[in-house]
Amino acid sequence: MPNLLLISHGSYAKATLSSCEMILGQLKNIKAIEFKQTMNQDDLLKAIEIAAQTFTKLDAIIVDFTGGTPANTAIRFQAQHPEVKIYTGLSFALLLAVASGTPFSDAYKQVAQTSGLLGEKKPEEKTKVSTITKSTTQKTAMFIRIDERLIHGQVATMWTNALKLTRLMVIDDQIVKSPIQKTALKTACPNGIHLSILTAAGAAKRIKQGQYQGQTVLILVKRPAILKQLVDLGVKLPEINVGNMSTKEGSQQVAKSVAVTDSDIADFKYLEDKGLTIYHQMIPSEAREDFMNLLKSNEIGGQN
Repeated sequence: MPNLLLISHGSYAKATLSSCEMILGQLKNIKAIEFKQTMNQDDLLKAIEIAAQTFTKLDAIIVDFTGGTPANTAIRFQAQHPEVKIYTGLSFALLLAVASGTPFSDAYKQVAQTSGLLGEKKPEEKTKVSTITKSTTQKTAMFIRIDERLIHGQVATMWTNALKLTRLMVIDDQIVKSPIQKTALKTACPNGIHLSILTAAGAAKRIKQGQYQGQTVLILVKRPAILKQLVDLGVKLPEINVGNMSTKEGSQQVAKSVAVTDSDIADFKYLEDKGLTIYHQMIPSEAREDFMNLLKSNEIGGQN
């Protein structure tokens, strides 16, 4: 991942970095500075030089727009440091893509594809979706993530790319009955990725019938109870990634993004007894943690 310096008029660059860190965690390789009304170009150039010295090597600068003082001052800095590249169009979407490991050229394409009227599908994107077909020769790959947010920034960008997904499968008996929630999920689903929204019974039937042969599928559920249902319905599950479970009345925190109730604990122990591997990992770049050990280390695994 490149070392980046963000520059904008006002606090936009710092706010963009802060928002990105809400999803990705602390980004030590990215820093942001602001061009204030009280500053001139020389002041900003000095600020850039000071910030650049905090990196072992500064790879690129991203500014808010072409022709502004941040861009013009970055060009002055580049004259003395020709190895540093300058990119314009700083945005949350662009930074999220680049910070997730996407090359700049691809990141700009992603931003263009996902910008515009929300939910609108461009003609070329429809064509792309239609080319994803079943294959009887390719191996089927299934992954599971427990994440109450279902399809959101981390799933739509990092996990989709890291796992090279062709399908997202949301399993939730209540969402199936809600047109509003279904519409929201369809809107959030990345272009080029198929989406299934199913009940536990419906998902079990389709999985056992081999309807996803040759596809790479990420199953998304809110709580472990859905996975227990799938096991009871005869589905052979892969290992389980516990990503996000929000705090609720009576729940106990076991990780920064995971809080469990007594009912959740019982379901996790049931899944463990069935021989399933359960781990905690927020984003692909983080190391896995044994989730059942997290429960035990918090002295709540022995309940129920």
